[in-house]
Amino acid sequence: MKIATSGMHRLFHPVLMIPVLRHPAVKYLLGVFLVLCTIGVRAQTTTLIKTPAELSDNNDASKGTSTSTGTTLFCTDQSVFTLISSLTDPTATGTPVPYTSWVWQEIDVNGNPGALPATAVPVNEKLNVASATPGWHTYQVTAATGASECPADPVIFTVYVLPNLTIAAEVDPANNPNLTYCAANGAPTGPKAINLKSTVTFTTPPRKITGLKDYAISDFELKYVWSKQEVGVPASKTDVGTGADYTIVEPAVSTPGTEKKYNYSVKVVYTVKACSDYTATAQSGGQPAVITVTPKPGQPVITIQ
Repeated sequence: MKIATSGMHRLFHPVLMIPVLRHPAVKYLLGVFLVLCTIGVRAQTTTLIKTPAELSDNNDASKGTSTSTGTTLFCTDQSVFTLISSLTDPTATGTPVPYTSWVWQEIDVNGNPGALPATAVPVNEKLNVASATPGWHTYQVTAATGASECPADPVIFTVYVLPNLTIAAEVDPANNPNLTYCAANGAPTGPKAINLKSTVTFTTPPRKITGLKDYAISDFELKYVWSKQEVGVPASKTDVGTGADYTIVEPAVSTPGTEKKYNYSVKVVYTVKACSDYTATAQSGGQPAVITVTPKPGQPVITIQ
């Protein structure tokens, strides 16, 4: 007996791609694709500067700071140092041949040797820098042994001065929360949460030099500490959180019958070097924000007359 098959669909048998995938050209293309994906992921990873060594490139003064130990990294208010050239020709054999003159210069923003600023004073083999501005500074010395027409090749030395930071803090206006809440309920959450935001910028743009990386504030790791203090009671200051932003979540402290009023402030510092503490008090409407915690009153007593 024959079984009629007219009009019936045959089962679909998928064709496996394994032979195609094994083709050398396909393997090559897949390899290139995977490499590009890996590069893309790595490109999105940002490494923040945490140590002085990350400002140096093998102590090459043309690529970064001249040392990786922190001796060439300064805070703006501590940028006082002295550079000292060697006194004798290191290539001479036998009796040392002393240098008789030194010419000190500073590399300008275009990468060319130029005049020294007023705060850098040369005294023979020494260059005394009283105050270097924020950013890169590369100094150059050219020494001679007496024949001015045949000086030694110039040598450079590079330092970096961390700019001061300016920080501002405010209650996040996006929420526009009520800055008063009941102690018994705790700090508001969700859409009514009191979010504090901070913004940090360089007080002065850092000096640039062609060929050296122009660092932005986003290149440095910063550490934040948020604190709260009862208004008029300095000794009550307490640390409550870290991070650039902070949401008030700590348990409320109240005294029966008495409101508690608090200011919140934030401190930011560089990780790479201990410079100044930069602080700001959270603002609301252009004034220091005052967070008011009200106590929950006790139940009333009902009497009858």
